[in-house]
Amino acid sequence: MNKFKELDDANWRILEALQKNARITISELSRRVFLSAPAVAERISKLEEGGYIKGYRTIIDYNKLGLTVPVFVNFKSTSVTHADMVKKVNEMPEVMEWYTITGNNCMIMKVVVSSTTELDKVLQELSNYGETTTSIILSGNPEPRVVKRNGL
Repeated sequence: MNKFKELDDANWRILEALQKNARITISELSRRVFLSAPAVAERISKLEEGGYIKGYRTIIDYNKLGLTVPVFVNFKSTSVTHADMVKKVNEMPEVMEWYTITGNNCMIMKVVVSSTTELDKVLQELSNYGETTTSIILSGNPEPRVVKRNGL
């Protein structure tokens, strides 16, 4: 069963365009999807209300901010509940993203810091609650992939 069956071609074109550029004007978007500006605005509103669009974000270049050491930290709890760990991680400004995962570890975090000294402090803090395994990110795809009607 296609869980996206209620999305027609115009809605998919709107979603694709907004994923590529959330700051696109309604008038430009209406030209691209071949609908009037009021129709596009109404469709966007319905997509937001329906939970298809959860928000709009700015992608930051961490290097420009001096945060030049991005890492993935795998975490295995030894002394804290999941709820308490989520609360702790949400309080740590160095943690940009976190996910609960399956396998030997219970969480993976994307941490961004300015130096290995700062990374050491973060890892020391996390070690109070469990075990960590760290991988420095050398390169990657920092731009989110665009979800299209027929998959990525």
